[in-house]
Amino acid sequence: MKYTFKITEKDFMSMIKTQDIMCFKEIINKNKSFFLTLHLTPDADACGSMLALYDYLKSLGKKVDVYSKDPLPENLKFLPHSSVVKNSLKRKDYDVAVFFECSVPSRSGIEVSNLNFKTSISIDHHKTAKRYADLNLLDFKSSSTAEIIWYIFKKMNVAINKKMAILLYSGIVTDTGRFHYPQTNPMTHIISAELLRHKFNFNKINDNFFMKTTYQNLRLLARAIESLIISKDGIAIMKISKKDFNDFKAGPQDSENIVNYPMMLKNIGVSVLIKEVNNTYSVAFRSNNGIDVAKVAMAFGGGGHKNASGFKISINRMEYNQLVNAILREIRKNRK
Repeated sequence: MKYTFKITEKDFMSMIKTQDIMCFKEIINKNKSFFLTLHLTPDADACGSMLALYDYLKSLGKKVDVYSKDPLPENLKFLPHSSVVKNSLKRKDYDVAVFFECSVPSRSGIEVSNLNFKTSISIDHHKTAKRYADLNLLDFKSSSTAEIIWYIFKKMNVAINKKMAILLYSGIVTDTGRFHYPQTNPMTHIISAELLRHKFNFNKINDNFFMKTTYQNLRLLARAIESLIISKDGIAIMKISKKDFNDFKAGPQDSENIVNYPMMLKNIGVSVLIKEVNNTYSVAFRSNNGIDVAKVAMAFGGGGHKNASGFKISINRMEYNQLVNAILREIRKNRK
């Protein structure tokens, strides 16, 4: 028996209004120079979404600069167009700036505040995103920003090519944790099926993100597990110190996914990983059992998802033990 899917407007259930998408299309058509950027510590969703838009803008003959304050981690360097991402700013004036997954503009790096642009656009699916831009394309129901870009392209009748499909699939599969996280919805699977029609090697993409790692990642994982402390009420806390990073000549990108490991243990409701990066504590959260760690992160100026979030804070603001106690208090305050 042959099954066919007919996608209707009701299936999308997007929070983004059609008039805003048409405004987005008009902005693209009327302007020539574009600046694209994403949040610090780039991930596959923000990067894939940004590079998919880059592909489309270049096909229209636009001038496009793509900026990331932090270098792309190794597992993102296979993405189409990844080589166009620059870590320094040369030009200062643009017609349009597009921020990907930046709850506020400074999430892309303070250097961006020195730029001049006529129009700003924010594209995000995190509920902590602020409406700071001239045009805010926000959908908190979407599994990923890549899903938002797919929807926008669909409404604009943009022909998605193979490179775009790889970029958007990479964003979706990583931000859903291989379709595991609660934000995964029926449209997520339908969109992924549409993208897979382009016949790219999705096995290789999944292996790249979920089956490959670095020597440094394994050594940092060992140090983090050695530091593991579990509270009586199921909160796991790990630390990666500046010394740990130095011992293995590792960087923040080598700590990817370490925060997830304590969640494999029974009765763990929240996992916390605290990393010493330069003069900053970089804190990552994972949760289940209804604990909204986005609210916890927001209390410290961060944000993210209900089950995955984080924040950064200067080491000079509080000692490590003070930070741990403050985090524990905030988690317990937000328990259901």
